[in-house]
Amino acid sequence: MKDDAIEKLAQLLFDKIMEKQEQADLDYADQIQKLVSQGYTISDITSNKKDELGLNPEERLVGELARLQTIMMIFEDREEYEKAAMIQKKIEVINFKLNNGSGKY
Repeated sequence: MKDDAIEKLAQLLFDKIMEKQEQADLDYADQIQKLVSQGYTISDITSNKKDELGLNPEERLVGELARLQTIMMIFEDREEYEKAAMIQKKIEVINFKLNNGSGKY
C-alpha cells in the first residue's frame, strides 16, 4: 500500500470514529434529557454537597478517574490506541480538576 492510500484509509477510519462518537454524544444528551423530563435531578460536580450516595465532588471524581483508567487499560490490551488516547485526555481533565494545584493526584 502506498503512503497516500494509507493516509486516505486512516482519514476514513478517523472520520468514521468521529461520526460514531458524535452519535453517542447525541444519544447520551437525549438520555439525560429524558431523565430530567421524568423528574431526575443531575447534581453539579462543582457543588460541595454530597450526592445521593453520600459522595462529595472529589470522591465522585476519584471514582470516575478509576473507571476511566480501567477502560484505558482495556483499550491498551486490545491495542486500540486511538480510543486509549481519547480516554487519556479525559483522565488528564479529571486529574487537573482533582489536583487544583495541590499535586495530590
